[in-house]
Amino acid sequence: MGDLKLPGVGSGFPIQSFVDATVAGERAPKEKMFQRRAGDIGIQLSSYGTLKGMLEEFKNSLKTLGDEEAFEKRSTSFSNSGFASATADKTAVAGTYTIVVEQLAEAHKVGSSAIPKADAEKKLGSGSLTLGVGDESFTVSIDKDKSTLADVANAVNNAEDNKGVRATVVTDDTGSRLVFFSDKTGTENTITVSASGNGDGEGAHDLSSIGTVTEIQAAKDAQVRIDGALVTSQTNEIKDAIQGVTLDLKKVNDTSADSEKPDTKLTIGYDKGTVETNLQEFVKSFNSVIATINQLTSYDAETEKAGPLNGDGTARNLTSQIRRMLSEPIEGASAPVKSLTDLGITTQKDGKIELDEDLLKKQIDENFSKIGQLFASEEGVSKKLDDMLESFVGKEGILTKRDTSLNEQMKKLNKERADFEIYMEKYEERVYKQFTDMDIMVAQLNQQLSSVVAAFDNMPDFSGGKQ
Repeated sequence: MGDLKLPGVGSGFPIQSFVDATVAGERAPKEKMFQRRAGDIGIQLSSYGTLKGMLEEFKNSLKTLGDEEAFEKRSTSFSNSGFASATADKTAVAGTYTIVVEQLAEAHKVGSSAIPKADAEKKLGSGSLTLGVGDESFTVSIDKDKSTLADVANAVNNAEDNKGVRATVVTDDTGSRLVFFSDKTGTENTITVSASGNGDGEGAHDLSSIGTVTEIQAAKDAQVRIDGALVTSQTNEIKDAIQGVTLDLKKVNDTSADSEKPDTKLTIGYDKGTVETNLQEFVKSFNSVIATINQLTSYDAETEKAGPLNGDGTARNLTSQIRRMLSEPIEGASAPVKSLTDLGITTQKDGKIELDEDLLKKQIDENFSKIGQLFASEEGVSKKLDDMLESFVGKEGILTKRDTSLNEQMKKLNKERADFEIYMEKYEERVYKQFTDMDIMVAQLNQQLSSVVAAFDNMPDFSGGKQ
């Protein structure tokens, strides 16, 4: 209370101590109840939150196995590295192919005649430059004030209708020159250059001299033999020469008689390694879920200590559904892979699962596509587990609703606590007033008693005098 509180002036009693003791007696039972309920709700929120988090992680781990593409990916490998790289989509047929890279695709490159270093910064004068690349061409106008070699290169590179030609200035011992090169490789992208100058330059060289070019690098198509058949390409990326496969050529094979690597073998197969890893992660993630459930629902007979969800119906229901799904055969799966047991996944006494690595490898090697049916089909393990987990952790899931309910209970409890504090403030005021009123009454009684005593003191005695 904000008012000044003093000891009883009439009775001398410690009124504040009496008030504090009375208020504490009123508060204690209710406060213990609040603490107990808050503790219970908090433990349940934490426990369900932990379980929900583990189930969501497990649900995410199912995505890699529930995606049909996980079982349709192809792996690529080369017997000799460095000559090419390859990617393969699901249409690629497993097999081995002999690859010989005979020629890499190259971009056409030409250079103008050299201008002495002393004149390299001089203006060439106004005019126009026409550049062709393949069947297309474009013209660049050159202003007299911006006509140095560097200015001309910038004008070419920044031309809005540039068809794929780049220019740069190269300086060597003989002088400086403009070098033009195509953006694209291949013989279909050869470059032509012609120039017309107005003769208003500063030095002996005119813009028109730029039009006389020599070839620095010839345009070349890529050439690669696949099982002896020649494949020609404008670029070093070769698509679908082998169905579903994209080759990226890196280096020419040495086909001379004394070469140790005249060719390279490309092997295309199923991406079994990734699937094996995903299955191992599935087992690991599943066991984490079971370990969490076991911990939350545990009971130690010796210490008589129970886990926070011991006896909880939701946890029991979850465990029961998971165990049933792991043991039952999958509709649509094909022998000899009709259940998880066929992959070497078996349930232990504690509910966790164990993986027989040798059996798993054998089934992956011999029945890879059937493993895909087991997990990724419409009625497969991943879909069934995902649907079941969604019923627990989805927006309308059991655990989601339980979490919402517990949070609402905590809000209600906090409201009750706030209301109780208001009640206790008023209760303390009321108790203080009662003790104060008692103190005043005692003071009045003391005054009356004092008056009576004084009256007796002033009465005459029987001898005629005062007592």
